[in-house]
Amino acid sequence: MAKAKVIIYGLGNQFKRREKYLEEMFDIIGYSDSKELRINKYIRPSQIKEQEFENIYITSMIYFEEIKKFLVEKLGIHEEKIISEKETVWYIDNDAGKEKWLKKKLAEIPVGKALLDAGAGELRYKKYCGHLRYISQDFGEYDDSEKSEGLHPEHWNTKQVDIVSDITSIPLQDGSMDAILCTEVFEHIKNPVLALKEFSRILRKNGILLLTAPFCSLAHFAPYYFYNGFSKYWYEEYLSEFGFEIKEMKANGNYFDYLRQELLRLPYMANNYCVGYFKEGEIEDRVQSSLTILKQLSDMDRNSSEVLCFGFMVEARKS
Repeated sequence: MAKAKVIIYGLGNQFKRREKYLEEMFDIIGYSDSKELRINKYIRPSQIKEQEFENIYITSMIYFEEIKKFLVEKLGIHEEKIISEKETVWYIDNDAGKEKWLKKKLAEIPVGKALLDAGAGELRYKKYCGHLRYISQDFGEYDDSEKSEGLHPEHWNTKQVDIVSDITSIPLQDGSMDAILCTEVFEHIKNPVLALKEFSRILRKNGILLLTAPFCSLAHFAPYYFYNGFSKYWYEEYLSEFGFEIKEMKANGNYFDYLRQELLRLPYMANNYCVGYFKEGEIEDRVQSSLTILKQLSDMDRNSSEVLCFGFMVEARKS
């Protein structure tokens, strides 16, 4: 397969980390930057449009939008020709599919309906609920200043939630909610079955329940981490027990995506748990070929999510 003809824009630290892989991936016709550099095949920004290329690859993720705006507005480059690390084997976002699915499902809830965001945390999905009567709930006990075992967010603030309570005992009347959203919460609950029972109590008949939780996960938000994940069979067993009918259950990611995610996490894990064993960049060098193979396999995937995926996205209705 012929490699895409690409101009690399940005020759800083991000470029240095990926240089040889970019050379393997693309047919690089030149390099450009915001400042003049004495290198072979250097192309001044003002000369980019004179070149025959398929894409411009911006190396910086931090300044991607800023550089993209410059290329489009100042140099007249077509936006669809500009790409980033998101189009490579080094990038995976296990939230992207889930975010798209939740946005769509929340938009389908009729205007003015009452929605409870259970375990809302930092109200990440409130932005998609402007047409609804949005109420948030969280237990509010996680302390982001106490980093114990496992993975933790840099900052975590739940002070904006409306209701602070246990998720299995929420101070709302029976049948008072038209919809409940609960995303990436069940692994942090001692008894998620009781949470389903509480959701059934709060939801009116034909109310909507939107659930996501990991199928497999690493320890995070300790000490409030009780389960690695939930299979589709767990949802089928317990949702029906509390009067819910599953309308849709969709896997997020697949086996190959999950392995790629963990290979990408490998440098972080090595730096934190095997300090000094590897030289800087050595691990990235070793996993590069595996990342490429896993990306190709993911693109050809045929339902490997039945074995492993990031998690399931579930829409259920209370009967």
